[in-house]
Formats: sequence, structure tokens, C-alpha cells
Amino acid sequence: MARRCWPVLLCLTLFAGFNSPAGAEERYSIWRDYAARFITDEGRVLDTGNNNVTHTEGQGWAMLFAEAFNDRARFDALWSWTQANLDVLDSGLLAWRYQPDQTPPVQDLNNASDGDLLIAWALHRAAYKWREPEYEHLSIRLRQAIQRHLIRDYGGYALLLPARDGFVREDRVIVNLSYWVMPALREFANVDPGGPWRRLLLDGERLLREARFGDHALPPDWLTVYQDGRLEVAQDWPPRFGFEAIRVPLYVVWAGRRREAGMASIRAYWQSPVGREPAAWVNLINGETAEYPLSRGGLAVRSLLLGMPGKLPQQLRPEDDYYSASLLILSMLAAFLPEPTLSQATPTR
Repeated sequence: MARRCWPVLLCLTLFAGFNSPAGAEERYSIWRDYAARFITDEGRVLDTGNNNVTHTEGQGWAMLFAEAFNDRARFDALWSWTQANLDVLDSGLLAWRYQPDQTPPVQDLNNASDGDLLIAWALHRAAYKWREPEYEHLSIRLRQAIQRHLIRDYGGYALLLPARDGFVREDRVIVNLSYWVMPALREFANVDPGGPWRRLLLDGERLLREARFGDHALPPDWLTVYQDGRLEVAQDWPPRFGFEAIRVPLYVVWAGRRREAGMASIRAYWQSPVGREPAAWVNLINGETAEYPLSRGGLAVRSLLLGMPGKLPQQLRPEDDYYSASLLILSMLAAFLPEPTLSQATPTR
């Protein structure tokens, strides 16, 4: 499905900006800023809002940014650091967190499925952009590990476990809908039509349509799926539409699936405040809201969903932490990058 451009002239201008020498330099400045602030020379992404730990999520996002901005050297550094420090599990998946103040830095030998998907997708895209078959082999290996360990039929759905361990209970499974990286699933379904990716994408959309809670009918950060198909807000986390679920509309729009996944309630909620910015989160049980608004990155996701790409910030500010800055650039890429044609090409040296 082709993604819509809003408006056409703006999209054409921005597409040209990623490719023309003058425009590329202007566009590249936000990536250069991000890299200088959040990526070490060795290729480790710093979560500045969380004691400078590193997650596979951040490594995957930064690898996608490097590919989009045609920064091969930075991409190679990011992947080399990831492979050297997080590829330590016997499952073929990647350890989800690196804590520089701990010995050893990888304390939890578990993965995070969104980070694995993001990195597999970035490797896949890089393989075709730079004609590097080894990157595609690595992406396939990681995708096979995801299929083997993280996808489970349960409650009438194909579910993506948040991690290999810790989310399957005796009578229920806990999932995080923002871990469905839908543009990655769509691309994997194109290049591997016999794999589980299309069903995972469609069942993720079905969950998004059905898992609606609270006065605004919003999806929760964490969701419980029971064997009989019942859905509830997960009890072991704050019952919010918040910092996790904000990635849901980002990935839905990026995949060109906003109608299929039913984003109307999120759009209505984000349109409802008059004269003020939406709260950073809302409690889906009692309606309580955060006392502070969405970050600039969160507002970028909102602009993306509402079809207002002209309101996407083009530069970082000092107050943007790692997460806000990442959401900002992700929204920019989701809105303005042309559709990939990766499945029609073969990476060759």
C-alpha cells in the first residue's frame, strides 16, 4: 500500500532534500546533532533519560537513522558495537540492555523483541542500500531467531512475546503492542511470504482494534491476553496509554496501515485538548492524566497521526532527551521517506 503524502509539494521538497547536495546537508544536520549527543565514537547509543544505559531499541533506531541518512561508517560502528556487546545469548537473539556502571554490563540475559525486530530491519535495509549480502544474512539469522523464540499462537492470535522469558504466565500472556514494529513486519512479509510476518501484522492490527480501554478507548502500554481471547489492561504495570503506546501510531502510520489498525480513537483523544498540549499519559482505569505534556518527540508522533507533517520539528533542542529525539527523527522518516523497493532487488557486492 502506498503511503499518502501531505501535501504533495511538501513531500516532494523533502524527498529532494534527502537526495540533493544542498538539501541533504540541511537534513543531515539533525542526524549529525543526534549522533554527537547520543552515540559514542564506538557506536553505543546513550539513553540520557535512564543513566546512559543502552538498549537494543536504541541501537536499532540509530541503525535505521544511519541507513536513512546514508551514513555507512556510523552504521558499521553501531552494528559492530551491538554485535560485540549484545550478541551474547545462545538463542540467536540480542541481550536487551547494557549498563555501563555494572560488572558485567549485561546483567539480564533476556532480549527485547522490538529491539531485535528493529535491528533485523535495519540490517535488511542496509543490505540493499549498500549491496552488502552479509548484512542480509545477519538479518535473516535474527529473523529466524525471532520466529523460533518470540512468536506464539495463543488466545486466537499470533502474538509477539516482549521477550523470550518472563511474559508467559499459567493462564495468560502479556504483550506490548508498541513492540509490533509494523513497517518492519510489512517488509519481512514482502521478502518472506512463507514466514509468520503477515499474520503477525494482521493480528497486531486486530489486537489494536479490540484492545481499547477507558473513556477514550485507547490501547494500553501493556496488555493481557487470556486463552479464551479476553483482553485486559495488564496489572503489573501502570494502566496507561503512555510512553510505550505512543509508538503504536508511529509504527502504524509508517506501515501505511492507519485505516486497518483503527487509529480514530487516538486521533480523537489527541485532538480533544483545546488550547493546550495533550498530557504525556492517561490512566485507562481512573482517567487521571500526567501533570506534564507530551515531549517534543511525542508531539511529533501526534502531528504524524493527525496528518500535519509541516508541524514536525526539523532540529533538536537542548531539552530533547534520547527518547524524545528518537521519536522526533522516527516521525520525520515515517512521514517523508519514499516507500522502500527493497523486495525487488538483490544485494550483491
